[in-house]
Amino acid sequence: MTKNSTLIAALILLLFSTSGCGNKKKNKPAEAHIEMDKVRSEEVKIAAGQELRSWLSAGISGVQFLQTSQWKIGDRVFLNSHNDRGYLLLLNQDKDPLAEVDYVQVLYAVKDAGKWNIYLESLPNLIIPRKKENGRFVANNLVQLAAAGEKEMDKTYKNGNGKVNDELVNREFNDDLRKNHERFLSKKIKN
Repeated sequence: MTKNSTLIAALILLLFSTSGCGNKKKNKPAEAHIEMDKVRSEEVKIAAGQELRSWLSAGISGVQFLQTSQWKIGDRVFLNSHNDRGYLLLLNQDKDPLAEVDYVQVLYAVKDAGKWNIYLESLPNLIIPRKKENGRFVANNLVQLAAAGEKEMDKTYKNGNGKVNDELVNREFNDDLRKNHERFLSKKIKN
């Protein structure tokens, strides 16, 4: 009986260990997809930061307000299910201690010919009021700005079934966006 009990226990262990391996294999595509999302999100954030710095140094007037702000690209990127278009957030904290508001600006990203293109012009801005304490306005920190922007984006980013709303994400990329972007790039500050 002891040999049979040991044999049965070994068989049960073997069954559980192989069924666990099967589950790991089933999860690998999902894990790979999540990892790909992270890679694409990082690519988008890097491209956006480079593009904004490029626009600043080129004297594009539509971004010069960043010279008087502490700004950061938000950590979260709202990509479509194909990971080739999406939204990201530009967190903008005014350095002026008398400022009454801070901003979260929505940027749009499109991967075209292996390169991420970033669009700023004609996309919505969220105005985040500052709270007043002891007669002074207290700036929203970047974490607060990110949370406010993400909350707003989450209202429409996913469908009722929890899947990415590709129609919403994809429809932003149109002729108007491209025309407005060309106009945005053409307006430079005068030296």
